[in-house]
Amino acid sequence: CPCCGEPFRSPIASTYSPEHRCGACRAQPPPFDHARAVGRYEGPLRQAIHQLKYRGKLHLTQPLLRLALEHFDAHFPGTVFDAIIPVPLHRERLMQREFNQATVFARGLAPYLHAPVLERLLVRVRSTRPQVELSGSERRQNVKHAFAVTHAAALEDKQVLVVDDVFTTGATLGEIARTLKVAGATQVDVFALARVVRD
Repeated sequence: CPCCGEPFRSPIASTYSPEHRCGACRAQPPPFDHARAVGRYEGPLRQAIHQLKYRGKLHLTQPLLRLALEHFDAHFPGTVFDAIIPVPLHRERLMQREFNQATVFARGLAPYLHAPVLERLLVRVRSTRPQVELSGSERRQNVKHAFAVTHAAALEDKQVLVVDDVFTTGATLGEIARTLKVAGATQVDVFALARVVRD
């Protein structure tokens, strides 16, 4: 799907026009403009993300970043971003984990994209339940009004890239895109290391 990046599984998918959107995006267009990921959230990619995220294996950052950069231009050809914004953790979660994997990812992309990482522009204003425990509708409700922009003037007429480790249902990333656009961003794209593909 050119909007959310969900792979088409239809045997006639190759005949779709480049503008053909999936059923979910046609029924309810997401707040972000485009979402892309390096690969499916499975196999060695999933294992590497888990080791980085939950076991603090920061040495895996570089191979994951190299993989991301190999795919970036194909997903966003010719796109110039004004800023990179990592998905923020709530301060309680950050204290537990001691690092934000999305921020690590964003800092690695910054020199390649020649764009600043605005780490403190977007904040998570309330703690939420882990999304992994929830259904799609529960995820959307869980993150509703969970984010805020600290300096809206920095977003005015800007094209921004939001980065995260995993795109699951798009609930969190959709809420973030909505928040950023209300604050003045003109375009919000999403780039993740991996995405969950619906059966």
